[in-house]
Amino acid sequence: MPFERRLTLDSSAAEYVIDVANVVREPALGGTRAADLDRLAGLLDALADFARDPAVQVYPITDRSLLTDGRLTAQERDLLEGWYQDGKLEVLPRADDRILELADALGLRVVSADNFLDFHRAYPWIPGDRDRFLRPVLEPGGRIGVRPRIMPVPEEWQVSRKEEEGLLLRAGVVRRWEHSAAHRAVLSRDWRCPQPGCPLFGATGRPGTALPRRRKDRVLCPTHGVQLTDAGPLRPRAQVKVVMDGTVRGRFMVTEGDPVAVGRAPAGGGVALGAWIEDSAVESVSRTHVVLSYEGGALSVLDERSANGTRVRRRLPGGDSTGPLAHGVTRRLRRGESVVLHDRLELLPSGRQFVFEDDPADGTVTAPGSSAAAEPTMMQLPLHDMD
Repeated sequence: MPFERRLTLDSSAAEYVIDVANVVREPALGGTRAADLDRLAGLLDALADFARDPAVQVYPITDRSLLTDGRLTAQERDLLEGWYQDGKLEVLPRADDRILELADALGLRVVSADNFLDFHRAYPWIPGDRDRFLRPVLEPGGRIGVRPRIMPVPEEWQVSRKEEEGLLLRAGVVRRWEHSAAHRAVLSRDWRCPQPGCPLFGATGRPGTALPRRRKDRVLCPTHGVQLTDAGPLRPRAQVKVVMDGTVRGRFMVTEGDPVAVGRAPAGGGVALGAWIEDSAVESVSRTHVVLSYEGGALSVLDERSANGTRVRRRLPGGDSTGPLAHGVTRRLRRGESVVLHDRLELLPSGRQFVFEDDPADGTVTAPGSSAAAEPTMMQLPLHDMD
């Protein structure tokens, strides 16, 4: 199925976490079968439309029972097992608490019809939330869609902070505001699982920076429940999206220590944007337009010699503000800022909270000497899949 390319267990790439079993087993999403994997395919198409991102990346999690659900076809069960073995699907005895852990730690939006009522005490941000949850729905015409939802506020939600702390301590659940840097610290390390062939933390072929489970001072494998071994630091990285006419056309990673040249066709490697630039915009983007780097927990942009200049756009509640980027000056990007190469083309850094920190400064730092271009892997959906 072509939608497999949208599945990832890389915590630095995913933007949504999907409760796969909840979707596959929901008859209200269409179809005549009690469990149908086509519902997941329809949901991923709906998310691509919702996000205006044909290659939208989602973190899929399911209850283990789905892999043996007799209401699925043998082919569907084999496909789920293959995703699990290939590190594209996280499988747990129960998925709900893991889904919320990922949402809480990484800021992912949750796609599920579940109200998670039994987790409202452990995650006090759930009741009344208007921003973090999406509900799959069946639209007129039979297509699946997604809609933002307001989470219910149960009447019994009247507990003190001390009671919440006690519940969390007994449950081993981590609260983001008490350990704001803990998840970033965990994600900065290379963790290995002692179980052979672990799809998340095996020695090779891993999806990237999957999120381990933390229980007090222990770091555990979500799949096997055993303590992970710290194999050393990982180089931090950040995701950048290529946005043309408001639609995400591709994405790439910028890794600490490896500046990335971006332009129409950078010499010596880098990210070539020519595939997304129409004739009317070609002359406005230089061969090497900007160089992006990731240092000190933030992305920076340098315009060394572009012919038509670069702007930085900042999205604010009262409206966007845009200003020019001076040649030869490195600008440290803050949350909500993007790099505008042309009126119709911009580079949008991932808004993930572990990439950016609030910075009261204007973001301008020293002018460097020169930057070397790296050769990142571009994740792109083939054109015939974008129709």
